[in-house]
Amino acid sequence: MNAVYPQRPEAHQLEEASRRYFVQCLPANWVSERSANDYGIDLRVDIFEGSAATGLELLVQLKASQQAADGDTESIDLRATTYNMLRDKLQVAMLIKYSRAENEAYWLLLKDARGPQDGRESVTVRIPKENRLSQIDWSHIQEHVRNVTDVKLAAIRRQVLEAGEQRA
Repeated sequence: MNAVYPQRPEAHQLEEASRRYFVQCLPANWVSERSANDYGIDLRVDIFEGSAATGLELLVQLKASQQAADGDTESIDLRATTYNMLRDKLQVAMLIKYSRAENEAYWLLLKDARGPQDGRESVTVRIPKENRLSQIDWSHIQEHVRNVTDVKLAAIRRQVLEAGEQRA
């Protein structure tokens, strides 16, 4: 009698290939971790300067396909609920689309994606193929994450001070 073993679906292999490709493209001193629960966040990336932690974090939503799309863009379909949750996070979110056939991934910051129309359950995000992950300027991403983080933290600090003044 031949033993039967579990099979690893192609979708799992493709997902793993996309994650490995993304991690390979990161600066060597940055750290990525898988999210324990995937509610639209596949990876959390801690940004370092040299060996020093910065407290800056980038959230990543990964999608993958076997074949590349025709034309100048790759597409990602997101549920409206996922888009809304990523938009409302304090951290900056990045969307990644990996193409196994090209062994390339394309990126877009969520801020540059058009959101879902009212009443729609999903949104198709188009990522320009000129945004090749293999050619990304991570210092630009780090600067953007720092600027957004600073603005959001300043707003939170103001709200806390105003709330304290109202109680006094």
